[in-house]
Amino acid sequence: MTPPLQVQAAPDDELTLLRLETERLRQLVETTAQVTWTDSPDDGQAPLANAWLAFTGQTREQMRGRGWLQALHPGDRERIRAAVDRARAANEPWAERYRLCRAEGGYVWMLAKGVPVRAPDGTIREWVGTCVDIHAQVLAEERTVFFARASELFASSMDVSSTLATLANLSVSALADWCVVDVLHPDGHFERAQVVTSDPAHASLAATVQRMKPVPQEHPVYPPAVALATGRSTLVPEVTEAVMRSAAQDAEHLETMRRVDIRSLLTVPLLARGHILGALTFLITTSSRRYDEEDLRFAQELATLAALAVDNARLLQDAREAVRLRDEFLSVASHELKTPLTPLSLKLQALARAVKAHPESPLAPIIESHVETGNRQVRRLTDLMNNLLDVSRINAGTFRLQREEVDLAQVVREVAGEFAPRFAVEHCGFQVEAPEPVRGCFDRVRLGQVLEHLLDNALKYGAGAPVSVRLTVEGGMARLTVRDEGIGIAPEQQPRLFERYGRAVSERHYGGLGLGLYLTRTIVEAEGGSVSMQSRLGEGATVTVELPLARP
Repeated sequence: MTPPLQVQAAPDDELTLLRLETERLRQLVETTAQVTWTDSPDDGQAPLANAWLAFTGQTREQMRGRGWLQALHPGDRERIRAAVDRARAANEPWAERYRLCRAEGGYVWMLAKGVPVRAPDGTIREWVGTCVDIHAQVLAEERTVFFARASELFASSMDVSSTLATLANLSVSALADWCVVDVLHPDGHFERAQVVTSDPAHASLAATVQRMKPVPQEHPVYPPAVALATGRSTLVPEVTEAVMRSAAQDAEHLETMRRVDIRSLLTVPLLARGHILGALTFLITTSSRRYDEEDLRFAQELATLAALAVDNARLLQDAREAVRLRDEFLSVASHELKTPLTPLSLKLQALARAVKAHPESPLAPIIESHVETGNRQVRRLTDLMNNLLDVSRINAGTFRLQREEVDLAQVVREVAGEFAPRFAVEHCGFQVEAPEPVRGCFDRVRLGQVLEHLLDNALKYGAGAPVSVRLTVEGGMARLTVRDEGIGIAPEQQPRLFERYGRAVSERHYGGLGLGLYLTRTIVEAEGGSVSMQSRLGEGATVTVELPLARP
């Protein structure tokens, strides 16, 4: 194989080759996509930075000294000045992010790096550096953070007005100088719900803008009206006088747009489940920035997120209103149903007295049985009506306790005595342990109601199985435990049993409204105590009520 040709250059040739190589490298640097620069620390000359000059529009004279800092965003200048000073004092490389102004206007995020070049004696001969465009990366990072923050705030608000206010304020901080939120209500009327501006001095003007509601026409031109009527977005990168004239709904509207000084506009609809809920309009009024297709995509993603939040808030409001109407109906129905129960109960009592007056009648035993059955059903219906009334009182905030000095042991024995015949009929073993007085300040009637609910559940779900009631005192707390050996409840079902209308079994096989444990929890917590359950399927259930005996 022939060895490579070796060319031995003369000293002058070496100098020429060095100059050619230097020029080649200079041309290579000048044509790179990066902004490059060199800067001598001592000679006071303007830096050699043709790429910088072309990008920023600065002159070499403007760059002299620290003049190049004027091309940076005002919010970044002092930070970068300090970083460069620290690096030069330590003769170490530096790397920082900052916003650099283009010659045609608008700031771009750059990753700037500077490196010292040393002379043979170790001194710093010059600094060289690059600025790499990272605008897309920074924008993506900022928008990721923005969406995370927006999602968090939307999720924390279940009110339509709060959601829209959050949306407007977030948008002004990240996307616009002004944000206008228009809403299309379910009944068909339009509302300008929010107008937010970044400049507090424009508060009066913002109020004027808010009074000007969009009214979609048959062929709308005004961007918010277009979004509300058709669900289409509008992007106007440059808002001119002609654009404002074509979009204005009247002379006052045109004059208001002029006062706002709109320079760029973006409107996107709020869409959820195929319905138009409103429109978002973003305005640029103070900078050379202009909206583009990337901004449109970002605004549409934000609108989708916001529309879901608004839709969820509306659904929740509708559900709450439905619950309110239901509870209102149940309250009225409870009062109305109790009205005929009183004379019915009186008639049963009169019939019972008549039977006792003629004990020799062969129909007496049959009538007594029917009267007792009627009384049980009246009591059951009365209890159901009272429970519904209690629920309506809780919802209305009128549920009150009437506290007095109470012996809990006596209350337990009295309620247990009332239930004993029912347990006997169902052939359930029934054991009660409440031997000593346990005194505290409670609502006697409500605590009796708590035990009634617990015994009623034990009887319902543990028919034929033993039931025990135990009252003890530990560390200033009274502990009431009701244990049955019935069907039991799966652990995952237990928390919902203490909610209103909560059930873990089919209402077809077990009656009731699902209010007993809800009222139990409400009463116990109002007394400053707690209630809990331990149960497994097929292994019965134990409900424990703890009440403080000492009250502040």
